[in-house]
Amino acid sequence: MCAVGASVDSFDFRVGDHVAVLLPNGGGNARYLSIPASIAILLPKRSLNDDLVCLVANYMTAYQCLKLAKRDGAPLTNANVLIIGGSGPVGQALIELAVHEGAHVFTTAHKMHEEHLTNLGTKWYSIRPDKWLPALEGRMDVVVDNLKIDGYESSFKALTRQGILICNVGNASEFQHVPNDDGDSMRVWWSTMKTKYFCNRAIFYDLNESYNENPRMFAQELNYLACKLQRGEIRPKVAGRVTLNQVPKAQQLIEKGLPSKSFSCLVKRVICANKLKQLTFNIILYRTDGTVICLPWKKLDPNQKVRVVQLPICEFRK
Repeated sequence: MCAVGASVDSFDFRVGDHVAVLLPNGGGNARYLSIPASIAILLPKRSLNDDLVCLVANYMTAYQCLKLAKRDGAPLTNANVLIIGGSGPVGQALIELAVHEGAHVFTTAHKMHEEHLTNLGTKWYSIRPDKWLPALEGRMDVVVDNLKIDGYESSFKALTRQGILICNVGNASEFQHVPNDDGDSMRVWWSTMKTKYFCNRAIFYDLNESYNENPRMFAQELNYLACKLQRGEIRPKVAGRVTLNQVPKAQQLIEKGLPSKSFSCLVKRVICANKLKQLTFNIILYRTDGTVICLPWKKLDPNQKVRVVQLPICEFRK
């Protein structure tokens, strides 16, 4: 944070603090960003890790989805947990957190991700419901559906009689799965409506709604994840890093399918010797194999070529 308004309580926010903010409508890709103090989340003073960017959306979504799935707050130890769409950043965070709790984790994804997801400690199945449902029907204590391929119909069938279905409606990856025709669209719509209004074991989750409903709890849980990150208890998957002034060119890479079309931002600490200068922050570009992190602003050079630093595949398996 490089400046605070006159009406902001200095005991809550001070220049130099680390502050996170959730921007559902975008606007984080700027040299300066002015936000109300009411939506800023104060981060721990020792949070210097760039990987903190991965927590604001990915890990918070995963943590809160699993929290909703727990009965009476009991851990998921020995529970059967199915993650629909495990290859994205949210899916991988869900797998990591569920495995840490001792759950038996299953996931669906495209064949290309089988080896990586297996190394994370999960049992891989094809993304197609007709391929995995015969083996998993009626066996899952928890299903977290990030994709809504068939309107949650197959996910509900996978549950035990007391199982819980978490529908992550805020996950951008669901838009990768478009019905084939109008008939398919209607079936998916109807199945979604049935699940939402007539299924008492389905919980619909949206990251922005969660923050708006209880920003204090959201901030507390984000700080909890930040502490776990600093202690090395969670390890976000980072696919590569670019500098902020490379973002315009990186947008072209998005169009070519390098990362998907999702953004989040994290305001970073700025310390200047005698005067306040520019606001520094991070932008992340999501990939199926991790997150591309944009490092703090260095210089504005629109002609500079983008160089995406691709980490070795072994980095994803740690």
